[in-house]
Amino acid sequence: MDSTISYDHLATFYDAFIDQAVYDSYLDLLNKYTARGTLLDIGCGTGNLSVELAAAGYAVTATDLAEEMLAIVRYRAAERKVRIREYVYDMLDPIDERFDTVIASMDVINHLTDLEDVQFGFTNIFEALNENGVFLFDVLSAEYIDALDGYSEDDEEFHFHWECHRGETPHSIVHTVTLHLPDGDKDLHIYEETHPLSEYLRIAEMVGFAELERVIMPERTIIVLQKNR
Repeated sequence: MDSTISYDHLATFYDAFIDQAVYDSYLDLLNKYTARGTLLDIGCGTGNLSVELAAAGYAVTATDLAEEMLAIVRYRAAERKVRIREYVYDMLDPIDERFDTVIASMDVINHLTDLEDVQFGFTNIFEALNENGVFLFDVLSAEYIDALDGYSEDDEEFHFHWECHRGETPHSIVHTVTLHLPDGDKDLHIYEETHPLSEYLRIAEMVGFAELERVIMPERTIIVLQKNR
Protein backbone atom coordinates (compact mmCIF):
# COMPACT_ATOMS: atom_id res chain seq x y z
CA MET A 1 0.00 0.00 0.00
CA ASP A 2 1.15 3.51 -0.77
CA SER A 3 2.92 4.98 2.30
CA THR A 4 1.07 8.28 2.01
CA ILE A 5 -2.29 6.52 2.27
CA SER A 6 -1.02 4.58 5.26
CA TYR A 7 0.02 7.69 7.14
CA ASP A 8 -3.21 9.50 6.23
CA HIS A 9 -5.23 6.77 7.91
CA LEU A 10 -2.87 6.57 10.85
CA ALA A 11 -3.08 10.31 11.55
CA THR A 12 -6.16 10.05 13.74
CA PHE A 13 -4.35 7.89 16.31
CA TYR A 14 -0.69 8.62 15.52
CA ASP A 15 -0.15 9.87 19.05
CA ALA A 16 -0.69 6.36 20.41
CA PHE A 17 2.78 5.52 19.05
CA ILE A 18 4.58 8.56 20.45
CA ASP A 19 7.07 8.25 23.31
CA GLN A 20 7.10 11.53 25.23
CA ALA A 21 10.51 10.71 26.71
CA VAL A 22 11.98 10.86 23.19
CA TYR A 23 10.43 14.28 22.58
CA ASP A 24 11.73 15.50 25.96
CA SER A 25 15.24 14.43 24.97
CA TYR A 26 14.93 16.34 21.70
CA LEU A 27 13.81 19.45 23.55
CA ASP A 28 16.77 19.19 25.95
CA LEU A 29 19.27 18.71 23.10
CA LEU A 30 17.83 21.53 21.03
CA ASN A 31 18.03 23.82 24.04
CA LYS A 32 21.66 22.81 24.49
CA TYR A 33 22.90 23.08 20.91
CA THR A 34 20.68 25.56 19.08
CA ALA A 35 19.43 29.11 19.25
CA ARG A 36 15.84 30.08 18.49
CA GLY A 37 16.32 30.28 14.74
CA THR A 38 14.68 28.60 11.77
CA LEU A 39 13.87 24.91 12.18
CA LEU A 40 12.68 22.25 9.75
CA ASP A 41 10.81 19.29 11.27
CA ILE A 42 10.88 16.42 8.75
CA GLY A 43 8.25 13.74 9.30
CA CYS A 44 6.47 15.87 11.88
CA GLY A 45 3.48 13.56 12.25
CA THR A 46 0.66 15.27 14.10
CA GLY A 47 2.95 18.09 15.18
CA ASN A 48 3.38 17.62 18.92
CA LEU A 49 7.07 18.52 18.79
CA SER A 50 6.62 21.20 16.11
CA VAL A 51 4.06 23.02 18.25
CA GLU A 52 6.25 22.87 21.35
CA LEU A 53 9.20 24.28 19.42
CA ALA A 54 7.11 27.05 17.90
CA ALA A 55 5.87 27.95 21.38
CA ALA A 56 9.51 28.04 22.55
CA GLY A 57 10.37 30.65 19.92
CA TYR A 58 11.64 28.68 16.90
CA ALA A 59 10.46 29.64 13.42
CA VAL A 60 9.14 26.17 12.56
CA THR A 61 8.48 24.62 9.18
CA ALA A 62 6.75 21.25 9.59
CA THR A 63 6.71 18.64 6.81
CA ASP A 64 5.24 15.18 6.41
CA LEU A 65 4.30 12.76 3.66
CA ALA A 66 0.58 13.06 4.47
CA GLU A 67 -1.59 16.12 4.13
CA GLU A 68 -3.95 14.74 6.79
CA MET A 69 -1.11 14.84 9.31
CA LEU A 70 -0.43 18.45 8.41
CA ALA A 71 -4.11 19.33 8.86
CA ILE A 72 -3.77 18.18 12.48
CA VAL A 73 -0.59 20.28 12.81
CA ARG A 74 -2.52 23.34 11.64
CA TYR A 75 -5.30 22.64 14.13
CA ARG A 76 -2.87 22.20 17.03
CA ALA A 77 -0.92 25.32 16.10
CA ALA A 78 -4.14 27.34 16.08
CA GLU A 79 -5.09 25.91 19.47
CA ARG A 80 -1.74 26.96 20.94
CA LYS A 81 -1.82 30.27 19.04
CA VAL A 82 1.56 29.65 17.41
CA ARG A 83 2.60 30.08 13.79
CA ILE A 84 3.91 27.05 11.85
CA ARG A 85 4.49 26.73 8.12
CA GLU A 86 3.74 23.27 6.79
CA TYR A 87 3.92 21.37 3.51
CA VAL A 88 4.09 17.84 2.12
CA TYR A 89 7.71 16.73 1.65
CA ASP A 90 9.69 13.54 0.96
CA MET A 91 13.18 13.46 2.46
CA LEU A 92 14.63 12.09 -0.78
CA ASP A 93 13.74 15.33 -2.57
CA PRO A 94 16.01 18.41 -2.48
CA ILE A 95 15.09 21.20 -0.04
CA ASP A 96 14.86 24.63 -1.63
CA GLU A 97 15.28 26.64 1.59
CA ARG A 98 17.97 26.99 4.26
CA PHE A 99 17.48 26.41 7.99
CA ASP A 100 19.49 26.76 11.18
CA THR A 101 18.27 23.39 12.49
CA VAL A 102 16.73 20.24 11.03
CA ILE A 103 15.14 17.43 13.03
CA ALA A 104 13.81 13.99 12.00
CA SER A 105 12.34 12.40 15.13
CA MET A 106 10.56 9.17 16.06
CA ASP A 107 11.90 6.65 13.52
CA VAL A 108 11.79 8.91 10.44
CA ILE A 109 15.21 7.69 9.26
CA ASN A 110 14.18 4.05 9.83
CA HIS A 111 11.51 4.39 7.14
CA LEU A 112 14.23 4.83 4.48
CA THR A 113 14.61 1.55 2.67
CA ASP A 114 18.42 1.29 2.44
CA LEU A 115 21.69 3.08 3.17
CA GLU A 116 21.74 4.66 -0.28
CA ASP A 117 18.51 6.45 0.61
CA VAL A 118 20.02 7.44 3.97
CA GLN A 119 22.89 9.08 2.08
CA PHE A 120 20.44 10.89 -0.22
CA GLY A 121 18.44 12.12 2.76
CA PHE A 122 21.49 13.22 4.76
CA THR A 123 22.90 15.04 1.72
CA ASN A 124 19.63 16.93 1.18
CA ILE A 125 19.56 17.91 4.85
CA PHE A 126 23.22 18.95 4.86
CA GLU A 127 22.67 21.21 1.86
CA ALA A 128 19.56 22.71 3.50
CA LEU A 129 21.44 23.79 6.64
CA ASN A 130 23.04 27.16 7.20
CA GLU A 131 26.70 27.31 8.19
CA ASN A 132 27.24 25.46 11.49
CA GLY A 133 23.63 24.26 11.34
CA VAL A 134 22.54 21.35 13.53
CA PHE A 135 20.76 18.12 12.54
CA LEU A 136 19.11 15.84 15.12
CA PHE A 137 17.69 12.41 14.31
CA ASP A 138 17.15 9.04 15.96
CA VAL A 139 17.37 5.44 14.81
CA LEU A 140 15.96 2.29 16.37
CA SER A 141 18.39 -0.36 17.57
CA ALA A 142 18.72 -3.67 15.74
CA GLU A 143 17.89 -5.49 18.97
CA TYR A 144 14.61 -3.60 19.34
CA ILE A 145 13.52 -4.16 15.74
CA ASP A 146 14.43 -7.86 15.89
CA ALA A 147 12.47 -8.25 19.14
CA LEU A 148 9.32 -6.87 17.47
CA ASP A 149 9.02 -9.99 15.30
CA GLY A 150 5.79 -11.69 16.36
CA TYR A 151 4.59 -8.83 18.56
CA SER A 152 0.87 -8.02 18.50
CA GLU A 153 -1.41 -5.62 20.34
CA ASP A 154 -5.08 -4.63 20.36
CA ASP A 155 -5.78 -0.99 21.15
CA GLU A 156 -9.30 -0.46 22.45
CA GLU A 157 -9.10 3.35 22.53
CA PHE A 158 -8.17 3.82 18.89
CA HIS A 159 -9.77 0.64 17.54
CA PHE A 160 -6.87 -1.07 15.84
CA HIS A 161 -4.91 -4.31 15.89
CA TRP A 162 -1.13 -4.05 15.45
CA GLU A 163 1.21 -6.92 14.66
CA CYS A 164 4.82 -7.09 13.51
CA HIS A 165 6.73 -9.56 11.38
CA ARG A 166 10.35 -9.68 10.29
CA GLY A 167 11.08 -8.19 6.88
CA GLU A 168 13.16 -9.70 4.08
CA THR A 169 16.35 -7.80 4.91
CA PRO A 170 18.30 -8.03 8.19
CA HIS A 171 16.98 -5.87 11.04
CA SER A 172 13.80 -4.92 9.23
CA ILE A 173 10.20 -5.17 10.34
CA VAL A 174 6.79 -4.89 8.68
CA HIS A 175 4.07 -3.41 10.86
CA THR A 176 0.56 -4.49 9.89
CA VAL A 177 -2.07 -2.24 11.45
CA THR A 178 -5.69 -3.31 11.05
CA LEU A 179 -7.99 -0.34 11.51
CA HIS A 180 -11.49 -1.13 12.68
CA LEU A 181 -13.42 1.48 10.68
CA PRO A 182 -17.20 2.01 10.40
CA ASP A 183 -17.16 0.69 6.82
CA GLY A 184 -15.03 -2.36 7.68
CA ASP A 185 -11.48 -3.30 8.58
CA LYS A 186 -8.54 -1.84 6.66
CA ASP A 187 -4.98 -3.21 6.71
CA LEU A 188 -2.01 -0.84 6.54
CA HIS A 189 1.57 -2.02 6.07
CA ILE A 190 4.49 0.10 7.28
CA TYR A 191 8.13 -0.85 6.75
CA GLU A 192 11.11 0.01 8.95
CA GLU A 193 14.72 -1.11 8.93
CA THR A 194 17.83 -0.19 10.82
CA HIS A 195 21.59 -0.51 10.41
CA PRO A 196 24.60 -0.40 12.72
CA LEU A 197 25.03 3.02 14.28
CA SER A 198 28.51 3.14 12.76
CA GLU A 199 26.96 3.11 9.27
CA TYR A 200 24.79 6.15 9.96
CA LEU A 201 27.80 7.96 11.43
CA ARG A 202 30.02 6.95 8.49
CA ILE A 203 27.52 8.39 6.03
CA ALA A 204 27.08 11.53 8.13
CA GLU A 205 30.85 12.12 8.18
CA MET A 206 31.14 11.44 4.45
CA VAL A 207 28.43 14.01 3.75
CA GLY A 208 30.21 16.57 5.90
CA PHE A 209 28.68 16.36 9.38
CA ALA A 210 30.54 16.25 12.69
CA GLU A 211 28.99 14.43 15.64
CA LEU A 212 28.27 16.58 18.71
CA GLU A 213 26.48 14.12 20.99
CA ARG A 214 24.50 10.91 21.11
CA VAL A 215 21.84 9.89 23.62
CA ILE A 216 21.32 6.15 24.03
CA MET A 217 17.80 5.15 25.05
CA PRO A 218 16.37 1.64 25.59
CA GLU A 219 15.07 1.25 22.03
CA ARG A 220 16.85 3.99 20.05
CA THR A 221 19.78 6.40 19.85
CA ILE A 222 19.40 10.12 19.25
CA ILE A 223 22.31 11.70 17.37
CA VAL A 224 23.25 15.39 17.18
CA LEU A 225 25.26 16.45 14.13
CA GLN A 226 26.66 19.78 12.97
CA LYS A 227 27.39 20.96 9.46
CA ASN A 228 31.17 20.82 9.33
CA ARG A 229 32.02 22.62 6.09
